[in-house]
Amino acid sequence: MDINPSQSSLALAVLNGALTDGAAIVQASASTATSQRWLLKKSTSGAYNIVSVASGKSLTFADSNSGTQATQSSDTASGLQRWFLNPVSGQCGGAVAHGFANQSGADGLATTTGGGSAAPVTVTSCSALTTALQSTAAAVVQIPANTTIDCHTAPRTAMACAVACGSNDPAKTYYRMPAGQTCTSLGSSTDALFARSVNDTRILVGSNKTLIGLDTNAKVLGATLELGAAKNVIIRNLTIEDINPGLVEAGDGIGMNGASHIWIDHVTFNLISDGHVDMYNSKNVTLSWNNFKGQNPAVCGGQHYYTNLVENSVVTFDHNYWQKTAGRNPKLDGAATRAHIYNNYWLDLTYFAINANSSAQAKVEGDYFANTAKPHWNVSGLIDANISSNRYTGVSATDTYKNTGSTVFGDVTLYPYTLDAVDNLPGVLGNSAGAR
Repeated sequence: MDINPSQSSLALAVLNGALTDGAAIVQASASTATSQRWLLKKSTSGAYNIVSVASGKSLTFADSNSGTQATQSSDTASGLQRWFLNPVSGQCGGAVAHGFANQSGADGLATTTGGGSAAPVTVTSCSALTTALQSTAAAVVQIPANTTIDCHTAPRTAMACAVACGSNDPAKTYYRMPAGQTCTSLGSSTDALFARSVNDTRILVGSNKTLIGLDTNAKVLGATLELGAAKNVIIRNLTIEDINPGLVEAGDGIGMNGASHIWIDHVTFNLISDGHVDMYNSKNVTLSWNNFKGQNPAVCGGQHYYTNLVENSVVTFDHNYWQKTAGRNPKLDGAATRAHIYNNYWLDLTYFAINANSSAQAKVEGDYFANTAKPHWNVSGLIDANISSNRYTGVSATDTYKNTGSTVFGDVTLYPYTLDAVDNLPGVLGNSAGAR
């Protein structure tokens, strides 16, 4: 193919048709020269490298700064050589699920296609978003560029337990919603309940849906996307935030129970009361290129408690970024859980990154743990961690909870995948995870 900048009638070209590393990429008068022909090659991350037909070298930037000159260079799988192709308007039809979401399942589906080729529906209000996602028909639902959909309700009263943070944060008390427990069993000094305010909305998402934001500023505020037992759902390229952040266990970002063929990709989660993404009894799920932001001044230590719970579910976690959370990143539970966790990045976690319980199985490889307590902690599960392929820095380097040695995945077949260079992950995911 050729690449034509929209502001000119010129074509992207390698300067003077050079075949060497470092040759400049310029725009030039269009011709049939192979120095103006390019190939797109998709990596396991879902990004593309753009390869010169003439030289076989990849379009490359030296750094992530504005104004940096593009060149061609031999491919090293660097994030500076990987590209996401986002439409100015409309649905990017070339996005294809990967990981477990791209395998056939017991639900009769061969892969995850979401709303497929349904004509896109644009929504700009919470009511329109709710109607579109709850529809029984297949749908592609778009949030326009620079659009915030506010799903907050009028304030409602909820009764919560008051729990002192203790030595972790001695001046602070946090408020936790009980789920059948007494407050004292949750660590409170009293069983008295305190009136607090909530203002969230639950949106039930039907099967065969794609929800996509059309730029990095597409946002949904105050809404839990509840997939339940939905099948064939894609959620991509948006921010979900501000779900009762002053309370603990008062609303998830995305929840599923009995769902199948789910792909959550390039979503930013921020200031969410409970799980950013929690799943129960779900199959053929992939979470990729998501940014789980953990800083929350309302909780002990200012870092979110319960980011991801996986119970009796089969899931791929790849190219996700957990930053400044505490625990459950993810917590794996249940004998039916199979979690393939590769090429992810954890930064400054205070409690634990990966935790396996109740015979849950995890395969952990090519991951970067930066200053993160308990990188992969086996309580009563099975963890096969490729220690040499992972990177451990700061607290992670000396933390003893880097458990491995189990045999896993004897009953599932893994899909084709390639590990990216682990030392590039902080830069790549720090810049590219989350909404694009």
